[in-house]
Amino acid sequence: MVNQRVAIVAYSAPPYSAGGVASAQYNLMLALRRHGFEANLFTFGDEHAADGEMIVRRGAPTWLRKLLTWVNKLVFSLIQPGKRAYQTLDILASYAGARRMARAIDAFNPQTVILSDHGAPGLAIAKKADRNLILMSHHNPERFLKPPAPPDYSTLDGHLALRLEQKVVDKVDAVVCPSHYMRAWFERSYQFSGRVELLPNLIEKEALADIPAKDLRAELGLDAASPLLYLPSAGSYLKGADYALQIIWRLADLAKQPIGFYVPGYLEPRYAAQFKALSRKIPLHIPGQIPYKEHLAIVRACSFGISPSLMENFSMALLEALWLGVPMLAFDTGGNPDIIVSGQNGELVKLGDADQLVLHATVLLDPKKLSKLRKNTLTFTRKKFDPEKITQAYAQLINSL
Repeated sequence: MVNQRVAIVAYSAPPYSAGGVASAQYNLMLALRRHGFEANLFTFGDEHAADGEMIVRRGAPTWLRKLLTWVNKLVFSLIQPGKRAYQTLDILASYAGARRMARAIDAFNPQTVILSDHGAPGLAIAKKADRNLILMSHHNPERFLKPPAPPDYSTLDGHLALRLEQKVVDKVDAVVCPSHYMRAWFERSYQFSGRVELLPNLIEKEALADIPAKDLRAELGLDAASPLLYLPSAGSYLKGADYALQIIWRLADLAKQPIGFYVPGYLEPRYAAQFKALSRKIPLHIPGQIPYKEHLAIVRACSFGISPSLMENFSMALLEALWLGVPMLAFDTGGNPDIIVSGQNGELVKLGDADQLVLHATVLLDPKKLSKLRKNTLTFTRKKFDPEKITQAYAQLINSL
């Protein structure tokens, strides 16, 4: 048993919804605790949430975030009008919450701190002689300055964010990249001569085992045998909202029986109206942000999933679905090839080829073919992403420092 204290940093944590990075850090905390570490999770984006047994929640005041958002919008409207700028804002808006979080971490007095990179909370964490810092490279703002990111992203904003994040990189002892894609981007973007490890995000299997299926079919007016498809967080441009709308419409038209869709997460305003209009014609569940366990309960009841995302680091949404035995169809982009192996737990198609996604989906509407792939998905994914082996690798890294 290892008694080393480890502080794991995330913007937020379940049961609040805060995306894949928060989910990955939460699962890592649970796995390390099970391995014998005294691991706690510390958040910097939860202003009003109460602490839990294993989670210390801190955050910046809402008024400060609103003020910084207004200032950021004003500044960039003058120096780069028409450009989308939020990377530096995320860092500045996170700093106050990260400072509060840093004081809680100091009171915990860990030997190791595992940082998330989005929002650069490491700026507020002091480097100490008796403390190791490990950076999880999940985000990397430079990715958003290249296709398939939209051309209206501000290069100035991205480069400012990179400079601030480099200050964090300068003081860490090791970096973990969850996919080959993120490792390549890290090495391209930052100056770092230390240790860089390629370790995937992991699933805390006991936590998922306790989540029962929540079947939406009756709620959507479908019978028990109807296909129910999962489209993870497809409500923004980079998450493939344009493709998602096309795919839903075409599959509903091609299917020989009623078919339902589950589209969780935030919907950008320009897409929200389109999804709601579609839901009046097609059985479509668009609940917005919902608690982590409720979301996974619905995913467990889905037939299979389609992720039209254009850019992924190492998608926890994909990994969670596959772990639950839900095959996933996705574009061959970002970290997706590290997760999906065509024919084993889903299919990868060329980036932007929605026709192929629809074609593979229509094949899986055949119950026999779906049943075979679901069995393969469960066996293959749980072997490929064995939590015990991955946790051991993280433990070895922590102890070796």
